[in-house]
Amino acid sequence: ESLPDSFPFQDFRQTMRVLLAVIASVVAYPAGAPSTVCTSPPGKPQHGTADFTAGTGDYVITVKGSDGSAVVEVAAGELYTVEVSGSSFEGALLHASGGTLAPSGDDFKMTGACVTHTSDADKDKLVATWTAPASGTSATLQANVVVSTSTFYGGGAIKAELTVTGGAATTTTADPGVATTAATTAAASGAGGFSAAALGAAAIGLASVW
Repeated sequence: ESLPDSFPFQDFRQTMRVLLAVIASVVAYPAGAPSTVCTSPPGKPQHGTADFTAGTGDYVITVKGSDGSAVVEVAAGELYTVEVSGSSFEGALLHASGGTLAPSGDDFKMTGACVTHTSDADKDKLVATWTAPASGTSATLQANVVVSTSTFYGGGAIKAELTVTGGAATTTTADPGVATTAATTAAASGAGGFSAAALGAAAIGLASVW
């Protein structure tokens, strides 16, 4: 049966828009992102059919040392502060390719190995601590930032790439799945000079991947 000519299509469309917005807000996660999106790059927020907004907005990831200064080079196994900041936002998710993240304050919590928000209250930064990985030569921190249910940035766009120093180098041997870790140390020679002395290699089992 066809609808009468007087059917209020404009009102119907507006009602559907409101209904879809309500559904999107219900299926969103105001108390934090689920662990299923704690991936590399971070997965898309489950806000209906909306997709990532292009670019990074004005959001950046800053890694700070113990003196509060920003760094791009970190020491293996050392503790750092990580901030995701920019314009006011409702939610965020922070992922690290290596090392260990932990939330700072009551506004954030762990979800899997990532840090996320605990409420959708407006905030201007996500703060976490990060212990740099003990091995490897680099690490990447990535974030998603949710401004609203229909506007969110990330998916690999917001990131900080760091150099890791002092970590044990890992190389793959001919035997698949087996790795060898070679450690080196510096020995003082002369007035303030240093020379590297190889200490040998130790075979280890299957290398664990986060």
